[in-house]
Amino acid sequence: MMRAVILAAGAVALGLLAMVCLPRHLTPPAATVPLSPATLHARLEQGILTLRGSLPNQTNKTAILQRAHALYGAQSGRVVDQLTVDPNVGPAAWTGFMSQILPVLGQMTEHGSIIIDGRSVVLSGRVDSEQTKAFLLRDMAPLAQTGLTLEEHILATPLPPIPPVLQHKLNEILSRASIEFDSNTTVMPPRSRATLDRLIVVLRTAPRAIIEIGGHTDKYGASDYNVQLSRRRAEAVRHYFISHGLTNQFTAVGYGASRPLSVAQTKTGFQRNRRIELRVKGQADL
Repeated sequence: MMRAVILAAGAVALGLLAMVCLPRHLTPPAATVPLSPATLHARLEQGILTLRGSLPNQTNKTAILQRAHALYGAQSGRVVDQLTVDPNVGPAAWTGFMSQILPVLGQMTEHGSIIIDGRSVVLSGRVDSEQTKAFLLRDMAPLAQTGLTLEEHILATPLPPIPPVLQHKLNEILSRASIEFDSNTTVMPPRSRATLDRLIVVLRTAPRAIIEIGGHTDKYGASDYNVQLSRRRAEAVRHYFISHGLTNQFTAVGYGASRPLSVAQTKTGFQRNRRIELRVKGQADL
């Protein structure tokens, strides 16, 4: 009897000793949760940009929002932020290209959207011509470098015509005073802002007119750089118009040196080619 009691007590003691001395590093590892792909849905409609999706960090979100506000947020409430930061979302190379991609939505004639789900990017909307569509797809091309597959649903249809008198008035102002920029920047001198102020007076009389702001450079510099510079300058003009209360639908396009007005190899010829043009593309529906 005593022997059985001693054996039982010994077994209990050994069990307690095992529990105390069990190395903590032998605790079974927690199951690894696979990271989800980063996502984004950007939609521009009636001048309001709505951003939804899940991003891996606050840095990505801040960069996207800063660019969105620079392009579309001149007036309060024009950018709706529904983006979330999720630690369970993996890094995504495409987030580094969003500063180049977001301007694409501004070239749509009614509404446009960009949807990225981690595997593909879907571009939808309507533009006024096949040429504009080609420019759009060119601007989206860098996303292919990140492994995304481009799926486009872009409808190219002409817009309703608008009386030519508006185009004539805009051309008349720009023929007397061009819109110029400081070298290699988007900074406009006072005389250029004065020209924009005269254009604003005319554009206020046609709030439904759809206007393309085309940026042009001379031939000096790399082609890709000139395209980007001319587009940034066109966007600067677009921002100026919107910040001064214009409600027109504006699209900013960079043509680089592809459409020179002059072939003269002179200072005057180069200056003619460095310009901003306004083209009346049609009239928005009520």
